[in-house]
Amino acid sequence: MKKIRTMFILKPVALYLAFAFFLIASIPQNSWAYLVDSQTLNHSREADINKIQRVLESKMVSQRLSELGFSMDEINSKLQQLNDADVHQFASQLDSLMPGGDAATTIIFLLVIVVLVLVILQLMGYKVLIK
Repeated sequence: MKKIRTMFILKPVALYLAFAFFLIASIPQNSWAYLVDSQTLNHSREADINKIQRVLESKMVSQRLSELGFSMDEINSKLQQLNDADVHQFASQLDSLMPGGDAATTIIFLLVIVVLVLVILQLMGYKVLIK
């Protein structure tokens, strides 16, 4: 009797958890809302330019810019011509830039989903055979 009661409760809970995880995982990461610290609202032009300079000095970026025909002096002069809002927007967009792509995180996420589905199927009494 106890096994029947456990099986009767376990299947809906497993399905509910699978559905909840699917909904949570389907929310795009950029749309999550976060509390903003008041100190992060204070941005200065110097800090933003330093952040941009660090990215421009990286080997991959500087090599690509030189291939396109841009010199560092030309880039720095263009950077100095930008207003504060443009410099801050450019620097803040650099934070979300993933230079190597995000393939590793995607692969790990998909493996976790596959393992989760296999565990849920096992808990529901199905046998998973891999031939």
